[in-house]
Amino acid sequence: MSTIFRMITVMLLFSFTITGCYYDKENELYPTSATCDTSGVMTYSGSIAPIMTGNCNVCHSGANPSGGIITNNYDDLKVIALNGTLWAAVNWTGPVQMPEGMDKLTECNLVQIKKWIDAGAPNN
Repeated sequence: MSTIFRMITVMLLFSFTITGCYYDKENELYPTSATCDTSGVMTYSGSIAPIMTGNCNVCHSGANPSGGIITNNYDDLKVIALNGTLWAAVNWTGPVQMPEGMDKLTECNLVQIKKWIDAGAPNN
């Protein structure tokens, strides 16, 4: 009887250990210490394209992009940048919050995107 009780106790403790961090957010557990330089001009290739690659292009590219929105090339991204769709989605002020099912983009990424859009979304 004692062996069964120990096994059950170990199993319960193990299950609590596995699920203990389920609701923790990675960006709160592992904050980035890198500085975000947003003082310069945000370029499409140097600033914006890497953000899209890391957060958007998996779903919004290819033959069947999610929602018909394409983010992996300048021409398509410029359209949604200038019509307000991109900013509303990434800043979580519109009906859709992107990236879907993930944390909001970092403040640094948001500032970079906003500066790029405010500059007219140049291809530089």
